[in-house]
Amino acid sequence: MTNITRREPSLGGLPTNDKGKRRLSLRRLGTMLNMLSPSAVSLDATREMLQSDDFFVRYNAAKLLSKRGDRDARKLMESALHTGNARTRASIARHLYGLTWFSAESLIKLALKDEDPRVREAAIYTLCDLKELAAYKLMETALKGEVDSVLEAAAFGLRETSDPAALPVLEIVLDAEDAEVRIKALEALGMCGLPQAMPIVREAMNDREPDVKYSATLSLLELAGEGWLSELAGVIGRTTGNTLEQVLKAFFHATNYLKIDVANSDSADLMIDALETALLDESVAVRKAATWPLAWLRHERTPKILLKTYRLETEPEVKAHIVRIGAGLMSEVSEQILADAINSTQEEVHEAAAKIYSERERTGTVAQYKADAYEGMAMNASLLGSGKLSNRSERATPPSHRTKERN
Repeated sequence: MTNITRREPSLGGLPTNDKGKRRLSLRRLGTMLNMLSPSAVSLDATREMLQSDDFFVRYNAAKLLSKRGDRDARKLMESALHTGNARTRASIARHLYGLTWFSAESLIKLALKDEDPRVREAAIYTLCDLKELAAYKLMETALKGEVDSVLEAAAFGLRETSDPAALPVLEIVLDAEDAEVRIKALEALGMCGLPQAMPIVREAMNDREPDVKYSATLSLLELAGEGWLSELAGVIGRTTGNTLEQVLKAFFHATNYLKIDVANSDSADLMIDALETALLDESVAVRKAATWPLAWLRHERTPKILLKTYRLETEPEVKAHIVRIGAGLMSEVSEQILADAINSTQEEVHEAAAKIYSERERTGTVAQYKADAYEGMAMNASLLGSGKLSNRSERATPPSHRTKERN
């Protein structure tokens, strides 16, 4: 019999406290997946992570499979599309672009038939990323009659495209019920820089929503620049009310950030005639909107028209607006208008002038226009597409953490 002395060699026991231990949170795991090589994570582990409740774990696990792109990864992605929950299916659908078109086509078509719009939306983003003719053709078929969230995915996914094959897709998006989705499609069309987009955007000028007409006007000026001014003058001349207000605002904004020299263009007189007609509109908002370009354009006719408009205007709100905008944009007749406004019996007009004089006295300066003071930078298609410096970029950016599966 062997005697146990309790002095024999043995394995050490487990620690009695948690000092030195580190827990790996799901968020940290999701972040780590971005840094790992696809071959560093087993397929079994990836399969489990695809079912995770944490978005980043699911999303980045699907990304790993996309990067891996081999037969085993494809089989796992196909299985997840059949058996996974909606969030898992959406994560997989979003990353099918990593496969070859031959391998991905059947899986994308499966995702496009999914009952959950989040999965179909993710598949549209994938097709946008593929940038292939076959992908655009498949989107044309899939988007007809789709819900707005899926149509919106195409507008976002194609916002930097310059491929003519993508234009029919964006044209379908313009059938969305939500005006904001139609606006996003117009922004993408304006950024593409393709002359072929002009007829599509021009048709959107007939949209029922004034805000969409505003966006269409911006896009047409982005696409055609000075070449569209003559046609735009005709639009302004035959439009009234809220729609005219939006078109005038778009004209002023776009010609400024695109640095279109309207005053020295071949269409200058036509455009000034149209603006003068707009000043007769019944809407106060329209007359105020027409004041901006008239005060800004450096043309021999515009100062006289602005001064005449101020003298003939009967609505104090509009007269006060002319006082402020004339001075702010340094019109040649701003001093004449101010001198009259400070003695006006209309309180709103008098106060507008008094505020300007008070500010001048406080600062000791009077702003004066100098044509060569600052040349600035004209926007172009590349800057619009990148979202840099554009006053449209905020609306063309997906919502924060737009996960392509609406987590």
